[in-house]
Amino acid sequence: MIRVVNHCFKALSMPVAFGILALGCIMLALAVSGLSFWLINGEIPSNLFLVVAITTFVVSAPLILQSMPTIRNLQRSRDQLKQTSYALADRVDELDEIARVLDESRADLENRVERRTRELEAARSAAVDANKAKSAFLAQMSHELRTPLNAIIGFSEMMYHPGLMTPEKRTANVEEYARIINDSGKHLLSLVGDLLDLSKIEAGKVDLHIERIDLAIIMADVEQVIGPLAKSKNQKLACLIDPGSGALEADRRALMQILLNLLGNAVKYSPPGTNIVVSCTGADDRIAFTVRDEGKGMTADDIQHALVPFARLTNAETTSEAGTGLGLPIVASLIKAQGGHLTFTSEPDVGTEVRFCLPQRVSVDRKAQNKPGRRDRSAVA
Repeated sequence: MIRVVNHCFKALSMPVAFGILALGCIMLALAVSGLSFWLINGEIPSNLFLVVAITTFVVSAPLILQSMPTIRNLQRSRDQLKQTSYALADRVDELDEIARVLDESRADLENRVERRTRELEAARSAAVDANKAKSAFLAQMSHELRTPLNAIIGFSEMMYHPGLMTPEKRTANVEEYARIINDSGKHLLSLVGDLLDLSKIEAGKVDLHIERIDLAIIMADVEQVIGPLAKSKNQKLACLIDPGSGALEADRRALMQILLNLLGNAVKYSPPGTNIVVSCTGADDRIAFTVRDEGKGMTADDIQHALVPFARLTNAETTSEAGTGLGLPIVASLIKAQGGHLTFTSEPDVGTEVRFCLPQRVSVDRKAQNKPGRRDRSAVA
């Protein structure tokens, strides 16, 4: 009975539940009483409903009244359970949010660790490359510096030491010895100049002196310097310029060094009897210079290797020529410093085409942004 009452009052309001419960008790008592009278007397009294209703009310009222505090407690418990369920739901949402934040933090931490690991690996690789470059520098420069110095010291001793040769022989060979000393001094000066240029580039202290450059004049200057070298190797040098190229506002010294280095390499590493062409064209506010040769050519890996300071190719054509491996890295850095772009197109046993583009008006504020040694794969075409 108590359970039925509690169930009724849990689902309904108290007056409605009380009425339903009282009606249920009356109907149950009326049915039982009517069935009993009919079984015993064979008939049902006419006042049975009134008597049963009064009796049921008198009997059930104390039970119902006794159940009302329990019902109220159940209602309060139900409300508390609802509030608790709402609070638990809010807490679950908070825990879900905390779990989501923790997952994001964990993922972010993993990404940071992975990124830091890559940075450390890159730094370690750079340190290994720097150590290799230092070793290559010491090995290469010790040879490159000693060769001209030995020539300068040796021939100068022969010229002034009285016991090494007769005065007649000294007089007859003085011009040859002076020429050798002069060539050795120029070669030594060139090596020192390359090292100073490299040190400035690595320190980011390349100061550009922008001036208006007549392209026809600078191409003539380049031909005047490189022409005799090409002629000595029975090579044909052609300098072509587009009449519509106009003028260029850039660093004249840097542009001259770029062209001389590229053409010097073309002459140095191309066989006798081949053609070397340097051309200049203008389009879309940019000036493009192209140097083509018919030399041995290079693979894509060879080009990337040649752009690393002090790195030289180990084939027969390169090892037979003097050099420090600084020419192309310096060229790439000087082009980058002026906002230009350098590309190589080369094929083994066919030749090499080097093309670089510069803005017609180089910005005065530009500095060397790309240190040599960084491999720019966009330089390979």
